Amino acid sequence: MDLQLIHRCQICCALMVILTVLRTDVTYCRDIPKDFVAEVKGECHYSNGGRDVRLLARWFYNMEEFVYFDSQVGWFIAKTEFGKTTADSWNNNTAIIEQKRNEVERVCKNNYEAAEAGTVIGRQVKPDVTVSPMKTGSSGEQHRLACYVNGFYPSAIKVKWLRNQVEDTSSVISTELLQNGDWTFQILVILETELQRGDTYTCEVEHSSLKEPLKMDWELQTSKSAKNKQLTGIVGFVLGAVFIIVGLIIFLKNNKGASRLQIPVNEGLLN
Repeated sequence: MDLQLIHRCQICCALMVILTVLRTDVTYCRDIPKDFVAEVKGECHYSNGGRDVRLLARWFYNMEEFVYFDSQVGWFIAKTEFGKTTADSWNNNTAIIEQKRNEVERVCKNNYEAAEAGTVIGRQVKPDVTVSPMKTGSSGEQHRLACYVNGFYPSAIKVKWLRNQVEDTSSVISTELLQNGDWTFQILVILETELQRGDTYTCEVEHSSLKEPLKMDWELQTSKSAKNKQLTGIVGFVLGAVFIIVGLIIFLKNNKGASRLQIPVNEGLLN
């Protein structure tokens, strides 16, 4: 065999070992594409208050998972044809199997205890709730109510709308849960309805940080222009009543003076 070809094959195999962390032989040697990505993910899954731990170690090539290790099973499992050879090779290597099994204690459980001591696990942050109307259409009529819930942790939360203490699910729109980047979350829940004066609309939030559901009420208020019109009408009515009363008093006084009896003077008696 040509020495250059042998050297090229050795380099190729070395690259495959470095990029995919594989223990392989010359049968893996092949032309490497110009663009490729090798990726390894380690996942620790906890349940039963951290007492039950599951380790998943996953290998990807060009964003396709080809083999993974599952601590609940205890060995490597192939996801593709390419992964079968790798899984067989690693499952026959006692050192690799023991290393992955030990990572449940050394990595997963150790990280859980460290996170618990650092108040990451069990962390509770109460949500802030704001309710406000949303104007829709050119007329500015209010047909939407927005309930903005922000700054809570953990992410599990339940938000619902009530109309006069009865849940309204007819037309409720919710955004996706968004991360704030500081270990807290936010969400927007919108109620689309014909807002009626006299009805009470309530945004109710249930979260693990709250001892009882947090409720925020909202009622349709009279607009500023309508209030001004009402005030103008009241002032006009009062002024009109005052003028009527004053006019009536003057009228009555005039009538009283005109109705007095005029006693004629007898000029003969004066002489």
